[in-house]
Amino acid sequence: MAHATPTSTNGHEANVDVAPDAPPELMTAEQVAALLLLPRSTVEGYARSGVLPSIKIGKHRRFVRTDVLSFIEALRRPPARAPRQSPRRRSA
Repeated sequence: MAHATPTSTNGHEANVDVAPDAPPELMTAEQVAALLLLPRSTVEGYARSGVLPSIKIGKHRRFVRTDVLSFIEALRRPPARAPRQSPRRRSA
């Protein structure tokens, strides 16, 4: 992992271990749309309807990277099927 030392707005440095190609922990709708190859409006609609988890910071909506990756993983898995029930026979 690469070692990054971002400087905060107050001038203090924070030590953070970040993989060189890892998306940021908080992502914008534009970043999520690029990752999913979807229009930004679709990502925003998924967020508003609760399909894709997101958080609001003031007026801004952000997506937690691990939530987006979990969303992708859930799409890869087939939905669970209910056990098949055989037709019941009536006793005569």
